[in-house]
Amino acid sequence: MNRTKSQDVTDRMGVYKRLEDVPAHHRLERYAETYEDRDVWAEFCEEYEYEQGSSATFLREVDRVGDNWLTHMATRGRHHVLATPADVEAWSETLVSDKSMSTAYNYWVRIKRFYEWLTWHVDHPHVYDPVLIAVVTGDATGQIWEEKLRKWRKAKARGTKDE
Repeated sequence: MNRTKSQDVTDRMGVYKRLEDVPAHHRLERYAETYEDRDVWAEFCEEYEYEQGSSATFLREVDRVGDNWLTHMATRGRHHVLATPADVEAWSETLVSDKSMSTAYNYWVRIKRFYEWLTWHVDHPHVYDPVLIAVVTGDATGQIWEEKLRKWRKAKARGTKDE
């Protein structure tokens, strides 16, 4: 049996489909003090992301995306692990307007992986994914999701793997 992930983003989200569904005691904003002066992006890269590739180009791209995300979140006045779907949508709008859709997707997918890692990592209180919620509630993030699906369909047609 060949199983693939659902193309419907809500099937990948768990119980919380909108930020309004998340109980106040689970909202990320409650953890601002926990993350003060902590570079969780660097922890993620060292523990997981850098192991996904080893070329100098790959490592530079990971760092470029991280710098872009951290700068964006700093301008929003929030730590980079405490994003709201609105923060993700604002970032996605910038990506879609300033970069090709393929590059926007490549940036987005790294931040998606970051939040997926946070959700499954026991040291972090993340019980929802603001990146996926932004797909449902935002326009630009939805466009990037459509690019993800386009790439997935193309890879499937070629017989290669792309999630």
